[in-house]
Amino acid sequence: MYHVTIMSCGYTLIESGGVRSQNAGHSLFKTLLILISSALAYWIFGYAFAFGQKSNVILGYQFWASERLGDRDLRPGVDNYTNGNLVFNLNNQDPYIHYFYHYMLAFLVTNIAASAFAERCRVPVYVLFSFVMAGFVYPFLSHWMWGRLGWLGNTVGARDYGGSAIIFLTAGIAALIGTAFLGPRFGRFEPRSLPLFGHSIPITSVGAIFVAFGFFVLNSGADHRITGRAFGDRVGHGLINTLLSGSASGATYYILQRLIETIKKPTRHLKRRVFLSTVNSILAGMVAVAGGAVTYNPWSSIIIGFIAALSFLIWSKLLTRLLIDDPVETAAVHIGGGLWGIFAVPIFRRAIGLNADGVTDGTIPDFSIIYNIRNGESWRGLLNALCTAAVVIAWVAIFIALLFLILKLINLLKVSREEELRGIDLFQHGEPAYALRIYCAACGEQLQAKTIETETNTGIGQRGNFPAIVTDAEGAIVPIEYFSDGRNGGGKPIKTGGLNEENRV
Repeated sequence: MYHVTIMSCGYTLIESGGVRSQNAGHSLFKTLLILISSALAYWIFGYAFAFGQKSNVILGYQFWASERLGDRDLRPGVDNYTNGNLVFNLNNQDPYIHYFYHYMLAFLVTNIAASAFAERCRVPVYVLFSFVMAGFVYPFLSHWMWGRLGWLGNTVGARDYGGSAIIFLTAGIAALIGTAFLGPRFGRFEPRSLPLFGHSIPITSVGAIFVAFGFFVLNSGADHRITGRAFGDRVGHGLINTLLSGSASGATYYILQRLIETIKKPTRHLKRRVFLSTVNSILAGMVAVAGGAVTYNPWSSIIIGFIAALSFLIWSKLLTRLLIDDPVETAAVHIGGGLWGIFAVPIFRRAIGLNADGVTDGTIPDFSIIYNIRNGESWRGLLNALCTAAVVIAWVAIFIALLFLILKLINLLKVSREEELRGIDLFQHGEPAYALRIYCAACGEQLQAKTIETETNTGIGQRGNFPAIVTDAEGAIVPIEYFSDGRNGGGKPIKTGGLNEENRV
């Protein structure tokens, strides 16, 4: 379960390094808020909805605020929670361990989705979003797929071992809906299209390592069954398949992006963020293989990773064309990888299931399109996957759209333009993530290729209603007034050709 915590930390670091420096502290504080809010929401009613002892095919309705969660009389068939039985889907876990593990998954889903709101979202939004996601949206989906009587897993027969749909597609759809309501950051598409680069590749790379470690553990032991006959084989396949799928996806994306840039020859400031996007393509491959990582052969994971890279690239380009501003490409990664991943399960899985000892026997047929293409049951898996994807998309979209619509109507959704330009860290939290002298990465002359652009009423394609702004090689954008008083003796805006000691912080 600790691997999920590490994954959440990794996603936070990817986001923090992938945004501009004046908003890095806000990204970190956002994770802290989500941790607190989702913990309370999942404790009060989230776990009860997901895994309540009294339940039906739709929801659970016991263990509100963990009341009587560990009482043994509620599970008469369990003599010892940690003694190798699988009654009530506890999988050898004490109920409180089971609770904590699934809470961390709820926190992970919420934290991933909220990373798409970076650099422009108000603090109260994260709290309300956490209560809705961790307390209501995700618990219902996890009950339907993994609950003892859930209708997706038990009635329909859908399979999602590591959460390609239930965890990651859920996060991706929530991210897409939220960022669409928030709108783009100033300077991303207006007054001209300009990539806003993150401020720290090292922080992003450390976060990527943490997330990859979490995927290795999650994809090889999501059900916490790693001992017994043939379970070692499951864990081994999960590890290797996660590694190969992520590697194939990262390599495919990098080669394709370089080919695109070679053909189109974009100017330097319009090139994509190759490092962050390559990291995201690796994660997309790991997301895609999560749905059935322990059931794939290694060669299958290479194909899954290759297609995941294409899916991620297509979604990334599509969202940009639609003027949807996702600072760290959260939606493209988790929709592209998660949507493809849930369909990959019925195509490539080695077997439909395992017996109690973790091995395939003669009573369990091998239904998958690759291995048994003529059998109708193999194709039924695609219908199950389609049903799962449709349910996840519809369920998440309805509730997140309703939440953000209400927040937008009451003007509680987005920070002001002044706050966005000068940095949410100072305006919302009163403290920057870095020392003021290097704040916004444009305050000194340490970086190369700094430029100052002054918007005036003259010139083709220029607009007079935008303030003078400072941009640097990392895409940090702040008004000139932030570095000086912004006025000369005549009360007119200063027109500065370069940064010097007078206009530093």
